[in-house]
Amino acid sequence: MAATKILYLTLIGLVAFAAAATALRVTIRSDEGLSAGDSAWSIRLAHEIEAIEKGAAVNVPPPWDTQHARLYSQTLSHEGLRQLRGKAAKKGRDINLVAPEPGIYLIESEFTVHISSLPLSDVAKPSLTEKNRAAWLASSNGINVESPSVQAIVEQIARDNPGPERMIEQLFNHVSNNIRIGPYATSDSDAALESRHASPLGAARALTALLRHAHLPTRIVTGIDLHKVAELQPQHWAEVYNGETWLPLDPANGYLNELPIFYVPMRKGSDQLINTEHAVVTASSWGLSALPAQAGYFSTDTRKLTDILDLTRLSPDSREILSALLLLPLGVLATELVRQFAGIRTYGTFTPTLLALAVTFVHWVTAALVLLLVTAIGIAIRAAMPDLKLQRTPRLAIVFTLIAISMSLVVSGISYFDPAVDNTVTLLPLVILTMLVDRIYTVYDERGFHAATVRLGWTLAAAAVSVFILLQPHWGAWLVAYPEMHAITLAIIILVGLYRGPRLVDLPTLRWLREPPREVRNRRSDRAQSEQSGDSL
Repeated sequence: MAATKILYLTLIGLVAFAAAATALRVTIRSDEGLSAGDSAWSIRLAHEIEAIEKGAAVNVPPPWDTQHARLYSQTLSHEGLRQLRGKAAKKGRDINLVAPEPGIYLIESEFTVHISSLPLSDVAKPSLTEKNRAAWLASSNGINVESPSVQAIVEQIARDNPGPERMIEQLFNHVSNNIRIGPYATSDSDAALESRHASPLGAARALTALLRHAHLPTRIVTGIDLHKVAELQPQHWAEVYNGETWLPLDPANGYLNELPIFYVPMRKGSDQLINTEHAVVTASSWGLSALPAQAGYFSTDTRKLTDILDLTRLSPDSREILSALLLLPLGVLATELVRQFAGIRTYGTFTPTLLALAVTFVHWVTAALVLLLVTAIGIAIRAAMPDLKLQRTPRLAIVFTLIAISMSLVVSGISYFDPAVDNTVTLLPLVILTMLVDRIYTVYDERGFHAATVRLGWTLAAAAVSVFILLQPHWGAWLVAYPEMHAITLAIIILVGLYRGPRLVDLPTLRWLREPPREVRNRRSDRAQSEQSGDSL
């Protein structure tokens, strides 16, 4: 009786804690709000992509952080496209997508940005490598560094031997004062300098050509101006490297060395917002909107020790990883609900969820193929192992080694037939596969092929439910904002574990869900009995 009372008090305490902690967090955030002069914005983009061939690549950039802008959250929808992660993805900050087949695909993304009226902490500025320096000094698309017009202008200004800062200022003034801006004018640097009429991109390219000819590394930046909701997007400007940092230059609007706080860069080094290989962008649309001021996630107060409890302050990449981590208990809860109320059995409680976690980082067809092939090979090898009467640890070590070799061969074979396959398939957990293979063989050895197959089927079914849960980014984002709600998850898991009532498999029409009755199939026991019979004879 005392134990039951403690149990109920524990459940009530968990629920009360979740409610109180969530209410306190909401109250604190509501009180904080946005600092005076700050704002929060939602940037929505939609791109229609036509993949020309299989394996066509699309790179989508998230907004860059600046001294006044911080990317808070990002969501991406790309039905039919595969997202590359880890080593398979190109180095950089872009989101890398691959088309499995030629066709039309829609990419929709939404980014939440916090704009601070006061400078935020310093933004890391990467050093300029020799490779990048060479690229930012050479001619490129629409930028002719060695044209006669460019040479004449730079040589004229260079007669007075100005320093780098003075040279930047004079070339900027030349473009700003001599080129008339029109939204549909030329975007070529030569044509802009000769006709003195250019689009904002053309003016930025003209300035870039002049600065590069003066041996000042310069790149084009593509971004947006949040205060120009009704105007044509994206915006274009230039950045020049002065030996220590990148200085922004917008000749179309007259901004030298400093931009308005509402300028948000999306891609640096290219005038195209989305980079593609073997694909073309057939249509694009933008949407900008201010977010309600009561969103307290964007507070710019000084650092406090209690900030450790606020996971929303972390970078989008860190929050994405944490959201997947915080969704795992829901996957385990779903598995336990199915096991308890349906009366089925899986290979472990955590195995389905951990398999689902690996599958979410790999294309599901590839993951399923590798899982089935490696499992089949592992079971076959495990069955062929001689009966050395080893303890569990060395036996699992042997199986682990064989699974690693099998996975390497399977991945290599799949890559041979489909070079575009995502090599992050190696993220499938070897330890989980090892335990799975050993358990499958044990059940097969003791209860027969039918029982082993039925249990494997339910394990994969539970994994599919967990995959659905892990693919809900809004659930993960909500748990990152309110992690204390998992106290309710713990309470539900305790209640589910206490359930001893009827199950679905008890119904006459659903008895087919059950595993077959236990068979006396333990070969080792059979051999031992045979030996004992021989000895007795």
